[in-house]
Amino acid sequence: MTSPDEQDFGVIEPADLPTDFEAFFSRYKSEFLRVAGARTRNPHDADEVLMDAAVVMYRKWPRVLAHPNPIALAHRILESAVVDFYRRRARTADREVSYGELTYADVPTADDLLLLRGHDRLDRALAELEQRAPLQATCVRLRYLAELDFTDIGARLDITPNAARANVHLGLKNLNRLIGLPDPGKGKS
Repeated sequence: MTSPDEQDFGVIEPADLPTDFEAFFSRYKSEFLRVAGARTRNPHDADEVLMDAAVVMYRKWPRVLAHPNPIALAHRILESAVVDFYRRRARTADREVSYGELTYADVPTADDLLLLRGHDRLDRALAELEQRAPLQATCVRLRYLAELDFTDIGARLDITPNAARANVHLGLKNLNRLIGLPDPGKGKS
């Protein structure tokens, strides 16, 4: 009996999807990086997450191609890499270097902290939305942080474009409530 990695998966070759991993990854790298960056808020961490996900995608490339929606599977692999990154970080937290032991070049400046000040309420709200309605949070991230349209969001999450639109709308409504913004109500027609 062969292992699952050695089995023939009957590779499906959609017309618009490159069968070569390198071409596939080059085509979608910026999209994956925007999604990872939205989840990690640090370009270096996002790059690390993306490379971890790319290794998994490469190892499972026949499975990714054989999947009915390869882009959706690639996004699931990326989401798993984000979770693994934070788990790994939590395991190594007790081995981190304290602030006093950092060299001067590694110490964050006031400008670094000022850049992050506007994101804390949104980050907390997105984290809470992720707990309550993960599909809504993912749809909002893909729409506004990865800049995808509803058709692409639906393709990546294996849902219809109308379901993607509804989840974005509900996600924004819930984010407004979680952040504490007033309800805009209905405008005059």
